[in-house]
Amino acid sequence: MADLPTKINLTIVTRERKIIDVEVDEVVLPGVDGEIGILPGHTPLLATLRIGPMRYRVGSTVERLVLAWGFAEVLPDRVIVLAERGVLPGEIDPVAAEEDRRRAERELADLSSHDPEFAIVEARLEESIAMISVQRGH
Repeated sequence: MADLPTKINLTIVTRERKIIDVEVDEVVLPGVDGEIGILPGHTPLLATLRIGPMRYRVGSTVERLVLAWGFAEVLPDRVIVLAERGVLPGEIDPVAAEEDRRRAERELADLSSHDPEFAIVEARLEESIAMISVQRGH
């Protein structure tokens, strides 16, 4: 029997850039059905991702970022994330994120859930909330 890997190679890319390419101990992704926790040796998996914060751990240090839609391929020794958008904590403007959240909440209050704009505004709200959460280190 082969030895289980002790680390995970984490790669996150969008259409515009490679965001992360690092060796980690643990990954937690925002799956469409909830968070997906991944440790070395994980069973192979393909997952659809939603908007939300993701985190990864290297030793005792936990890093966070925001993902917006995408897919993840999980293998025993690697996780590859293809995301529509990815935002690192240093790229987040907390004032702008809070304003985006307030604006989206106001717009949602005036929309019916059947309105074609509802899903777009709801996604903006989810992304702004994730940015605020990551910026605050939650």
